[in-house]
Amino acid sequence: MIDALPTTSPRRLNARGLQSRERMLEAAVRLLWRDGYNGVSVNDICVAAGAQKGSFYHAFPSKDALVVEAIHDIWNANRAEIQEIYASSLPLRDRLRRHMEWFGQSQRRLKARYGFVPGTFNMALNIGAPASVLEVNRQATEEHGAMLLNAIADLLGAAGHSEDAVYWLTDVARRLIAGAHIEARIGNTLEPFETLPETVLALLGLGSPPNRASWRTAETD
Repeated sequence: MIDALPTTSPRRLNARGLQSRERMLEAAVRLLWRDGYNGVSVNDICVAAGAQKGSFYHAFPSKDALVVEAIHDIWNANRAEIQEIYASSLPLRDRLRRHMEWFGQSQRRLKARYGFVPGTFNMALNIGAPASVLEVNRQATEEHGAMLLNAIADLLGAAGHSEDAVYWLTDVARRLIAGAHIEARIGNTLEPFETLPETVLALLGLGSPPNRASWRTAETD
């Protein structure tokens, strides 16, 4: 579980230091999503946050420590929203649909905040990121995947699907979701999320495919 991992403990900071620290985290996330791990330096983060390098190293031991904390912050916020969806009293099929809708809603909020569709944070951590950072991100991704697997297993298991079929269908659904994020980021468009809920439900045999007339419709922000 991602929240069982140790987080970077901030050093003692006054109110001004905490504000500077938050600005650096916010600037780092925006830059990393836009330029990737290798394309962002500590100096870039400090310039974007209006902070001195000394302030950076007073708040974070290293760039990697900041990135790990950013991953925790992003996943903790996302986890809370997804857990709220599954805690509702809606039928499980509708909760799964809400989960699929959440991907597009999340990217819409991020586009409004940063000015572009960023995709998942995995896309910011290219091959140059150290193994320790990639491991933290992997665990967050796997926890999210487990939430999806549990929902699909409960729905399809009750319908008599085998365990192998459930795992296979969940894996295909995850790849569809990942593909939507990649296409959205490359094209800087929210369009791939328009039919994602219907597509995933149809894949699982829980709904009908999207109407052809709805494909490639104009994006509405």
